[in-house]
Amino acid sequence: MARLTLSVFALLLACNTGWSQTGAPGRITINAAQVGQNLLLRVDIPAMAVSDAASSAKLRLQTLSLALRDSTRAFVLPEAAGCEQTGGDVIHHRANSGFGPAVSAGWEFTCVYPDAVNSIGISLFSLVPVESMDAIVFPDGQQVITKDHPVLDL
Repeated sequence: MARLTLSVFALLLACNTGWSQTGAPGRITINAAQVGQNLLLRVDIPAMAVSDAASSAKLRLQTLSLALRDSTRAFVLPEAAGCEQTGGDVIHHRANSGFGPAVSAGWEFTCVYPDAVNSIGISLFSLVPVESMDAIVFPDGQQVITKDHPVLDL
């Protein structure tokens, strides 16, 4: 199961790279995958999504990297699913990282009742001033999540 989970996480990374190459620059991207009882979530926030000015973007990215250590600042999982966070990581990419300054965060959850996870609330809109975000759900495809309807359907 660990190998399958790792494989799906690697696929999420590849999907995100493909999306960002074809989508508009500066878009926030959320990736989600459910493998058995495991739920994997990832978010990538480029500097252009948080500010037009480089100096303020740097400060905003630092603030975001601290806030995203708490997954509940980004996502609201259904209580009925009984999900518990089993892993997580936040990376603050510098300008020399090849993709420009950004924050990437990923979390893994184990859910007692995985069938109860049919949607995830997106609370990221309270942290970043955007109207919409792009999402890739493995294996179902792409979605656009809006501020008016902050829900990711799985």
